[in-house]
Amino acid sequence: MKGKRFAAWLLTVVMAISLLTVSAAAVTFSDMTNHWAKTDVEYLATQGVVNGTSDTTFTPDRAMTACEAVIFCSRATGVSVADKTKIAEKWADTLKEIMPESLYSWAGTEMAVCLETGIISETELRSLAQADGLVKAISRENLAMYLVRAMQLEPLAKSLSSYPLSFADASSISAALQPYVYVLNSYGIVEGDQYNKFLPNRSLTRAEMAVMLRRAMDFMDEAGLYAELPAYTDYKWVGGTIAAVTSGGSGTTLVTLNSEITGTTSISLSDDVKIYENNMLSTTSALRVGQYARINLSKTGAAQSVRLGGTLTSYSGTVNSITKDRVNLVENGTTRSLAIDRFTAVQVGGATGGPELIDLQAGYTTAVCYVDAMGHLAGIKLSGGSHSAEGILVSVVETASGQSIQVSAFNGETQRYTLPLGAGVTVNGVAGSLSTAHEGKYVSLRVNNDSANQLVSIAVDTVTQYVQGVVKNYTYAKDVNTITIGKAGSSSSETYNIAADAVVRYNGEEIALRSLEKSSYATVRFSGGRVAEIDAWPGSTTTEGVIESISYGTPTVLSVRTAAGSVVTFELDLTDLPTVYRDGKTSSIDKIRSGDSIIVTVRYNEVATLETTSQSANVTGTITRVVQDASGVTIDVQLTNGSTTSYTVAEGVSVTQDGSAISLYSLKPNDKVAMVVSGDEVVSIEVDKSSGSNTQLNGTVLLPNTTDKTLMIQLDSGTVLTVDVSDANFTSTSGSSVSLGRLAAGDMVQVYGSYSGAKFVATLVLKIG
Repeated sequence: MKGKRFAAWLLTVVMAISLLTVSAAAVTFSDMTNHWAKTDVEYLATQGVVNGTSDTTFTPDRAMTACEAVIFCSRATGVSVADKTKIAEKWADTLKEIMPESLYSWAGTEMAVCLETGIISETELRSLAQADGLVKAISRENLAMYLVRAMQLEPLAKSLSSYPLSFADASSISAALQPYVYVLNSYGIVEGDQYNKFLPNRSLTRAEMAVMLRRAMDFMDEAGLYAELPAYTDYKWVGGTIAAVTSGGSGTTLVTLNSEITGTTSISLSDDVKIYENNMLSTTSALRVGQYARINLSKTGAAQSVRLGGTLTSYSGTVNSITKDRVNLVENGTTRSLAIDRFTAVQVGGATGGPELIDLQAGYTTAVCYVDAMGHLAGIKLSGGSHSAEGILVSVVETASGQSIQVSAFNGETQRYTLPLGAGVTVNGVAGSLSTAHEGKYVSLRVNNDSANQLVSIAVDTVTQYVQGVVKNYTYAKDVNTITIGKAGSSSSETYNIAADAVVRYNGEEIALRSLEKSSYATVRFSGGRVAEIDAWPGSTTTEGVIESISYGTPTVLSVRTAAGSVVTFELDLTDLPTVYRDGKTSSIDKIRSGDSIIVTVRYNEVATLETTSQSANVTGTITRVVQDASGVTIDVQLTNGSTTSYTVAEGVSVTQDGSAISLYSLKPNDKVAMVVSGDEVVSIEVDKSSGSNTQLNGTVLLPNTTDKTLMIQLDSGTVLTVDVSDANFTSTSGSSVSLGRLAAGDMVQVYGSYSGAKFVATLVLKIG
C-alpha cells in the first residue's frame, strides 16, 4: 500500500510540473513537427488553453490521467476568471478534504469549476480519489461523459431514447455511456480510427484530448453553448409554461407564460433576443406551446434571452430534508434529490419569490416540485410548517378562540395575528401565558404558513429593552455618541447613549452610524443601558395589496392582504382620517370597499394616504333568497344566464349602493346586485335596486360627511351603513341646535326614514343627549 501511494504521489508531482509550464504567444513544440494533431495543439497552446510539458515539448502521445482530462474539460465552459476565483473559494474546503495536497495545489481551482459546472459530481470525485483514480489513465468512453457535461449537453444526452452508433466496436461501449459518445459523434467531436473503431477502453493521449477539446470549443462557439451558472448571475427573470406565442409588429414576438407559482405573464421578444433550446441557439420556431421557458431580463425589464426547458413534470411528496440549495422529496417511497438555485421559483404559503423564502427552521411537511426536461427544478410549492416574524407587541385582545394581537415590525408596519388556544407561549424562555402586561415588549413569532397571520407560537422577551420611533438626531464622532428618538405614539423624545460596538442597519443593510438617515423610523435595542442595535427603515413606507375587510369602530381597522398572502392591519382614527383617493380622485373612507386594490402610505407609524382602485363586478343577478346565520349571510342569486348560485357573504364584506355603505343585513329578495367574486369568496356587493320600507335606526356616529350629505353610523347590532341625510331634519333630545356638521364620532343617534332600494334615506336625525 505504501509503495502504491508513493508511486501515485510521484506521478502527481510530474503532472504538476507539466501543467504549470506557461505557454507563450505563437507557440510551437519541437515534438509536434509533422504530428497529425500539430495544428490543434499549437492553436490551443497559443490561446493559453493547453500547456506543454516543457517550454519546447508537448509530449503528445502520453496518456492523460482522469484529473488532467477533467480539468482540460473545464476550459471549455467559458467561466470567467473572476467567477473562477469565487468558485475556487466556495469549494476550497471540500476539495482539500477530497484531494491530496499534491493534486490540489495545481488542480484545485479548475477542479472547483468542474464541480460547479457539473462536469463531475462531488460523489464521483470522492470515489475517484479514494481509488486513486484521479492519477490513473482515463478511458475514451469516460472522457466522453465529462466532455459532454462540459459542453452543457448532458440533458440532451439523457433525453435520447435512441442513439444508434456506427462504430465497428459500438457494442463494446458501456450502455450508460453510449448516449454521450453518440452526442459527440453526431456533432463531429469524436470519430473512429482508420478501422472505424472508437476504442472505448483505450487510454486517451494528450494529443487526442487537445483535438477533441478544440472541436468541442469550436462547436460551442457556433451553437452558443456556455455554462450559465445561476449563483453567479444577477439578472432578473420570469418563467412559466408557454401558453401562447403571437407575432407582433416590427418583428416582435409576444410570449405568454403560465406558472403554477407566479401566475400569467406576457413578454415581448424583439428580433434580436437569443433563444436557446437544449442550451443551443435556436429560432422563434422553437417557442412551442406547452414547454417551459425562462426569459432573462435586462435592468430595464426587456427580454434578453430565452432558455427553453421542455415539458414540466410535477412531483408531490413529503419533505424529507431541505436546505437553501437542495430538497429531498419522498414520493411513494422513492426519494428524489433536487437542486434549488436562483432560477427556481418558490412558494411558501401565500408568498412567492426565490430560495430566500426558504426558512430552514420552518418544518415544511409537503412539497410539489416542477421539474423541466433538462432536469432543472423550475418551481417548488412548500406547505406546512411556519415562518418567523418579530417586532414589538402593541396590543393583546382576548377572543373566544384565543387572543388577537398586534405587532409593530421593525419597519413600523403593524400586523394583526391570531394566537389560538393551545399555541405555544414562552416568556423569557419559560412556558407561560400572554397578557396586556407584555405590551411594548419584544416578541418572536412563528407564523403558520398555511393560515395567514395565525401563530404557532410566540416568545416574549421582557428583559431586553426596546424603543421604536423616529430618529430625530444623533452624534457619530464623539467618545460617547448619542441618538434622539421621538417615541412612537408620543410627542416626547428621549436621548440615549450608543455603545461603541453598536450595530446599525438601514433598510436591512448594515451601515456606519454616520450614514444613518435622520427622520427614518427605527427600532432600538439596549444592552447594559446603552443602545446596542439600531434597525432603521425609511420614514415613509408603502404597503400594496387588496382590502380584505374594514371594521368600523374606535379605532377603525383596515385589513389589507398583500401579494405575499399576509394580512397587514392599519388602525384609522375617524376623527383624523388620512387622505383617501379612489380611482385617482379624492374620496372618503366610506367610499372604499373590500376587494379594492390599495396602496397604504405610512409616515412615521401613522397612515398618511390610502389610494384605492375599484374592481369591476364579475357576477350580476337578482337575489332570490336570503338566509342569516352565525357565519354571515347566505344569498341565492339568479344570474343573468338564468342559473342560480348560492354565496355566503362574511362579515366585513363591503355592501354599497350608489357608492355608499349599507348594511349586509339589509339585503333582501329582488335586490339586483353586481358582485366581485374571487373563487367562492364574495369580495364586495353593489346593490342596484330593491323595494323599501319605513324604519327607525339606532346607533353611533362614525363619520359625518358634509360634502356628500351622508352619515356613517354603526347600528346597535354592530352593522355599519351610510345614511343619506341630504333632506333630513336634525334635532336633539336636549333641545340644543344640531346639524350634520356638528355631529361627531361617538354621538348616539336615532335615524328615521325609509329604504330607497337598499339605501336608507333619512327624514329625521335625532341626537341622543
